[in-house]
Amino acid sequence: MAIFFPQVGDQKALADFLANGENWTIKLFSSNTTPAASDTAATYTEASFTGYASKTLTRTVTGTTWSTPTTATPSVSNYNAGTGLTWSSASAQTVYGYIVVGATSGTLIYAERFSSPISLVNPSTLTIYPQISFT
Repeated sequence: MAIFFPQVGDQKALADFLANGENWTIKLFSSNTTPAASDTAATYTEASFTGYASKTLTRTVTGTTWSTPTTATPSVSNYNAGTGLTWSSASAQTVYGYIVVGATSGTLIYAERFSSPISLVNPSTLTIYPQISFT
């Protein structure tokens, strides 16, 4: 029989998941990589366009980092009050998605490939709205 999380369990598990442990770092990747179970952070080539820098995702559940998980099903938490993280490009590069790694360990936590590659030109802006849900 499969384990079942009731709605209140989803909320608690998501809050605990987002509030404990090292901070994370979000990095755009420029390699044409499809995420796979055997990946590590080294699988991905980090973006290098002029003006690029990775960003820290602080691991706390408050209104200014990860939001308190919703009471809906699925439970959802948005980063940065849902305002997004923005990168401005001062040179051209194609990005395929982003990865999230442990800020100190460098361990790959998760990856997301965009539905289609994004070609940044000079100038251009890319905004990502990190969100995690437990279903």
